[in-house]
Amino acid sequence: MTFSAPFHNLYFYNLIMGIMKLAVDSFSYHLHFGKHWFVPSKQYDLQWYCGLCKNLKLDGLHIDPMHIDISKDIGWLKEFSEENNLYIELGAMGINYADLDKPLEAARYLGSKVLRTFVGGSCDEGREATKIKAERAKQELLRSLENAEKMGVVIALENHADLYSDDIKRILEIDSPFLGLCYDAGNFFSIGEDPLEAVKMFAEKIVCTHLKDVLPPETYPDAQTFGSGNYKTHFCALGDGKMPLKDIMNVIRKSKGEDFNITLEIHTPHRKSLSEDELLAFEIENVIKSVHYAKNILAV
Repeated sequence: MTFSAPFHNLYFYNLIMGIMKLAVDSFSYHLHFGKHWFVPSKQYDLQWYCGLCKNLKLDGLHIDPMHIDISKDIGWLKEFSEENNLYIELGAMGINYADLDKPLEAARYLGSKVLRTFVGGSCDEGREATKIKAERAKQELLRSLENAEKMGVVIALENHADLYSDDIKRILEIDSPFLGLCYDAGNFFSIGEDPLEAVKMFAEKIVCTHLKDVLPPETYPDAQTFGSGNYKTHFCALGDGKMPLKDIMNVIRKSKGEDFNITLEIHTPHRKSLSEDELLAFEIENVIKSVHYAKNILAV
């Protein structure tokens, strides 16, 4: 049976196959939070983000470690998530025991099945340096993984433009069901690697995502680009760029099925020619467009 209208095709696909759950990383509002490269006249907070996610009818919360104080926020956050039936995926920075001890405990308390983290640094250090860094990270992760197993939380190592695929493969050789990959499509692109080949390579290890789209570096001459060496890029709303998002999602679906959480990380460029109000509105618009694209085009 076929239907000419795309809506009907999407509707019946979702009806038969089920629907993946969707979240937006709080970093998607980094301009509003003012914890990174831009500080607005009024800084917004985690409660504001949670309210936006509820209004967008998302399924979960994916929280950047810069946007949460785990000593103060996890009480009301747990209550909010349970009241609104929102799952939580927590984030951290670093991979040694001291970096991950408290975040793992917070993740267990909040019911977060994964704790997203990264090694740190940059691929600009060179391949020999990243190889050494990966070997050190592999050793440091062993103790953290013992703790992760006790907490029942999977450590999701993100490709944070700090390691190459070969480095990540070495780390993921650790035989533990409590270690996986946070697949960031844009970060692979920004170091000159093919995001589609990367998702195929790591499909079995992916436990959460940062879906991004990318534009050429000349798109916004008033904004900083991201990337190593000759692989500079701007990030943008899903569907506005050249990332093969449909193909990437096909690989994820084939590997994970429909019972899987998808997170969007929409990194809006800090365009210095825009007023503060225009810049913040630009960020909000990019997230809304991306959520619409994920739901209606990618069927998440």
